[in-house]
Amino acid sequence: MKKFLVIIVLTLATALSFQNVANSQVIDKEAIIDSLTTIDPNIVGYFPRWKICEPDLLAQIYQAFLYKGYPKNELSQEDVQVLGAPKEFETDPYDILLLTCGKTSMNSVEIESLFGDMMIGFLSGEYTYKGIDRGIRTDFAKRDYCFSDIPGETPVTPSQAAMITNYLDKPVNVDHAFSLSLFEQSLKIGESGFWIRSVLGTDEVGYHFWSSGESKILLQRPLYINQDMGTKKGIPNLIDAYLGGAYRITGGLDSDGSLLSWVSNRTLNADPGGKIIFGTDIHAWFHPQAGISLNLELPMKRLGTERIDPSAYGSYGIGDREVDFNPNNPIGAIATKSAIIPLLRATGQFSVFYHLWLDKQNPENYFRFNLGISYAEIQEALLYEVQENPIPNAPTRYMSVDDIDGLGTFKPNEFMDWLYFKVEYRNQAVFPFGISAQISNQILLGRAYLPLLGNWLYLEAKYSTPLRDARIFEMKNFFMISPVLRLTI
Repeated sequence: MKKFLVIIVLTLATALSFQNVANSQVIDKEAIIDSLTTIDPNIVGYFPRWKICEPDLLAQIYQAFLYKGYPKNELSQEDVQVLGAPKEFETDPYDILLLTCGKTSMNSVEIESLFGDMMIGFLSGEYTYKGIDRGIRTDFAKRDYCFSDIPGETPVTPSQAAMITNYLDKPVNVDHAFSLSLFEQSLKIGESGFWIRSVLGTDEVGYHFWSSGESKILLQRPLYINQDMGTKKGIPNLIDAYLGGAYRITGGLDSDGSLLSWVSNRTLNADPGGKIIFGTDIHAWFHPQAGISLNLELPMKRLGTERIDPSAYGSYGIGDREVDFNPNNPIGAIATKSAIIPLLRATGQFSVFYHLWLDKQNPENYFRFNLGISYAEIQEALLYEVQENPIPNAPTRYMSVDDIDGLGTFKPNEFMDWLYFKVEYRNQAVFPFGISAQISNQILLGRAYLPLLGNWLYLEAKYSTPLRDARIFEMKNFFMISPVLRLTI
């Protein structure tokens, strides 16, 4: 009855506020009461609900709905549900907010006016329903009639309510973020928007993890703030740019005996002189969901001849190929050819992209599409040795492309070599996960991640395979999996 008294007081207060215009307006008091006692259907799933299966209670509630005048064809004696308010303490009985029979429902005011305190006590668990103690109020509220709980929906968290374009690696709705995996380590520095990233592999052309033989250090920062109120939550900046460098790694040449012995060994190598990297996403000011993307990775010096340690490079045999020193190269007279070393040189992508949220009011499902062109260049170098040291069997090894005939250079030469297409899907609901598929350099690269423990420990996997015949330095099927530690503040 307390609820009813509160509603009456609110109704009277509303009526008094309109007393000066009472002669010109008719106040619909029932509409006001109804608005004060109506449950928003969008939040019903977050309240405790249960379905009654006690025959006697089903019959009484069904008859009460009939007595109240509800259409019989909208009622169901087998489908009676109760909606309760969450309890502050386990010993408290539920407050009954809604009673549903078939397709129709009664709010709390109608329930209190139609059912007595005893029936409401039965439903809420305040009074016992069965046994010799029927109708007795107990110290511990218990619904002892037949019922089955209806699983509740999990409320939307603040991170789910935000429009996040990169939920796992680079969330935009936090000041500080840190992630650590075998693929990438990233750190966001406060509200500045700066990101420092360490990336292993060259995913942009399909060579993930150590298959490209290179790693990168990147500094990413926003350059132009998005002023569009409708999109700035998910796209805070119209221009994002990154600058960094790539360097050669020696890992992956021989993983036998290591923790990663099950991962395929590589043959491809990064350029020995390192690379400079630049990239940017530029969003259209008139429609921030769309824009253009650019990534450039350029060698810092030309290939020539240099002394190397062969154990630090992947290589393959010359076989019956006609690879030899040019007659103009005098070193050919004293050198012994050993193998061919493939080197990843310049790469780049230019594409148009589009961001898509299926429901901006509840932006759990996010897509990003990229379509454009890709470039990748792999150049072969000859590994040879020269006996310069007087100590027997201690030759000096060189890698060279100067004045050597028969070496190959792999560049795009058909449509599919140039094609760059990528689609990403991310779900940031209670169980955040993401998948993506990319075609670049005629290599299919797939990625997926899912949570293991809360929002701080994930599992990420990548798989790549060439869509053409695999080149001698490529892996036909390359799979790698890694845990991801993710912390945000």
